[in-house]
Amino acid sequence: MRILFTSFAILFSIDFYAQDQEFTESHLPIIVIEYENGIDEIPDEPRVLAEMGIINNGEGEINYLDDPHNEYSGNIGIETRGNSTQMFEKKTYTIELWDDNMEDQALALLGMAEEEDWILHAMVIDKTQFRIPLSFDLAREMGHYASNYRFVEVVINDEYRGLYILTEKIKRDNNRVDIAKLDSEDLDGRAVTGGYILRIDWTWDIDEDDYFNSNYDSQGGESMKYQYYYPKAENIQQNQKDYIKAWMDAFEDAVFSNDFFANGNRYTELINVTSFTDFLIINEVSKNSDGYKLSTYMHKDRVDSDNRLHAGPIWDFDQTYGMSAVCSNYDPTGWTYLQEQEWCEDLQSMPMFWQSMMSDTVFTNHLSCRWSTLRQGPLHIDSLFHRIDVMNTYVGEGVTRNFIKWDFQGENIWIEPYPLPLETHEEEVEYMKNWIQERIAWLDLNMPGNCMNDVIAKIPEQEENLCCRVFPNPAANKLTVDLENFNGVNKTIKLYETSGKIIFEKELISSQTTIDVSGFATGIYSLEIANEENVFRSQVIID
Repeated sequence: MRILFTSFAILFSIDFYAQDQEFTESHLPIIVIEYENGIDEIPDEPRVLAEMGIINNGEGEINYLDDPHNEYSGNIGIETRGNSTQMFEKKTYTIELWDDNMEDQALALLGMAEEEDWILHAMVIDKTQFRIPLSFDLAREMGHYASNYRFVEVVINDEYRGLYILTEKIKRDNNRVDIAKLDSEDLDGRAVTGGYILRIDWTWDIDEDDYFNSNYDSQGGESMKYQYYYPKAENIQQNQKDYIKAWMDAFEDAVFSNDFFANGNRYTELINVTSFTDFLIINEVSKNSDGYKLSTYMHKDRVDSDNRLHAGPIWDFDQTYGMSAVCSNYDPTGWTYLQEQEWCEDLQSMPMFWQSMMSDTVFTNHLSCRWSTLRQGPLHIDSLFHRIDVMNTYVGEGVTRNFIKWDFQGENIWIEPYPLPLETHEEEVEYMKNWIQERIAWLDLNMPGNCMNDVIAKIPEQEENLCCRVFPNPAANKLTVDLENFNGVNKTIKLYETSGKIIFEKELISSQTTIDVSGFATGIYSLEIANEENVFRSQVIID
């Protein structure tokens, strides 16, 4: 396959045309932002004061631009977000909800759990607008936390800005990355053991106080750097730095040893293996050209909750599913974790432990089992295509308006492979679906391991994220929810429409329940099961 490469010098000179159009209504929620005219544009930093209103009249209702701001009306702090994508006129923004005193306030938006920090994601280089939402949905369906989102249309200072997703920012929170809060006085004993979130990302623009060095090299040949994400670098205490580095040292000593043991521990005892196999699977299914080395997160809870390292949550899945020539993302064959494809970059932040894990039969046997299980559910081709079709139907005229505003269909605005770019949104969606089918077929033939020899699945606590089974999915008439391994006597089950409206709610004591969904509209729904301490979420397709 021939590739058309575009240099960054050319990329940064490219502009795409913003076409004016009259925008008065949408079936999607509308976000209206106003900031002072004295500001030429919203800066990268610091956040500036603006007012935000959200119009959401409910599922099936039309939202009009002159309707009351009935979902949110108030102050926000806003700044632009991103690295390379900041060159585009359609920006991604970080938003913080502020009260009248300009203090943070945590609120629920569009049916998502309350928080003060949110992101308006432009998904600018993805000409389907579905790659990031699809990846988030799949990660949740696999049993892991991923940012919830809602499709919205955005108006800023009376100018229509296109289709966005309002999505959760990665944060430590009971409703997001659910690990223990680590305060500045938590310096020893059990308290210092968690929780932590580490990030792997760009290394060229970070201060030495923002990370710690691994004792092992990255694929780029220099010391691997793990960045502090939670607690933030400016807040983390020295005892806490010492603890998390020593913990990562122990993990890496084991994973890089010849027999995978160090200091009496096998590395598989130090991690949630399923989270790592699933993280690899979603990066490989999508062939994420930024996978493993940029916008990559890992987290660890306090020892009395879970003393293992978890991979995720996922983030930054726009260069996926065949849309980029970087790291041969366009080619549906080959492994991304090896980072050996033509024109792979940022290898100074590429950890080598993935290659070590993939040489370990304990890991690959569990990987084989996870692949087989997921191929029967969320990674079944029919399920994947159905999700894309439902998403496409749901955004409807919103995606049409977006590409009238940002007229770059048929333009090469990124590092796109030949024969891309395509002329229409329909062609882009069809290309992505065809690419996914080829990719899944290759992985079916090349996934290593032997599920019959899986020892990880025999350890119940390794499967704690799979506490609940939801089947069949997609469902047409009856949806069964099996709660056998979900701790707690009193449980609440809720089913949400994409607008956030609750369409089913029930208190449960029994371990299994069946929901009649025959009367519900075809589409993607959010299922939530909660007890006093835990929340399980999953995406459900009704067809």
